Amino acid sequence: MSELRAAVLGSGTMGGQIALVLALGGADTVLWGRRPEALDAAGQTIEAAANWMVEAGLLDQPGADAGIARIRRSSDMADAVDGAGFVIEAVAEDAALKQAILLQAEQFALPETLLSSTTSGISATILQERLQHPERFAVAHFAQPAHLMRLVEVVAGDATSTETVAAVSAILERSGKLPVLAPNVPGFLWARIQHAILREFVSLVDRGLVTPEACDLVLKEGYAVRLPAMGSFEHADLAGLDLMASRASAAVWADLSTESQPGNTSVGRLLAEGKAGMRAGAGFYDWSKRNADAFRRNRDEEIVRRVLIQRGARVVPAGE
Repeated sequence: MSELRAAVLGSGTMGGQIALVLALGGADTVLWGRRPEALDAAGQTIEAAANWMVEAGLLDQPGADAGIARIRRSSDMADAVDGAGFVIEAVAEDAALKQAILLQAEQFALPETLLSSTTSGISATILQERLQHPERFAVAHFAQPAHLMRLVEVVAGDATSTETVAAVSAILERSGKLPVLAPNVPGFLWARIQHAILREFVSLVDRGLVTPEACDLVLKEGYAVRLPAMGSFEHADLAGLDLMASRASAAVWADLSTESQPGNTSVGRLLAEGKAGMRAGAGFYDWSKRNADAFRRNRDEEIVRRVLIQRGARVVPAGE
């Protein structure tokens, strides 16, 4: 395996997770952030995540230690990007900010450096338009939590070369990820489908036909159980496309929500009431009555359980 130097620009949750992923894949990785205190916090989070992966059976301890040792932190952009073959930004979801970070990184990058962003839906074409070499840019959107989920959407902009798509995908594969080429449309694939499901559920809740709890149960106890074995198009073929074209299916399609503005739904009402979700203590659920930390840990444990099933319960050393 050839050596790879990587830089992750952004020391938040996603940046730290991506740095860990790349380091566990064998890359010498620099995590960049503007504030030293944020970088220190990110370092602690990375160590905790790696150790938790050991506890969960995803890594052995030597592999975790080796991965952590490959990560260096820096608040100097030139230092972080120097010599890197792969640079990915993971700052806040703001197009202008991401463009500025990428433009700054390109100034310090090698001529052959691949540039990337882990945006969840900003157009790859917009993000690359100010770059001197837009052909070397592609989006790599990591599904969260990045250190546990295999899926990464690779999205090409109008100027992205096929060589860049292939090279970014290869880096992701060596890091244990499953790159999927996604279209450069709002939300790509992952977020787009997530929004489609949530829009329909919100519509049904707003019509007084169902509760958020019932919607979440249908996903967790229904689709989530079946989807690992059968995707939507596989299910359509199995059931028969004549069923999809039937009057019964047409009636469902005709009744689906077409609302284009989230603020016109209960989402807007909840925000106006200061109920922005878990961090505010309330959203669709009352989080004052639920343990948010326990919820996150249970989520991660369930993801790990499914990952171990996919791997055949094999502990994977770092860099394999």
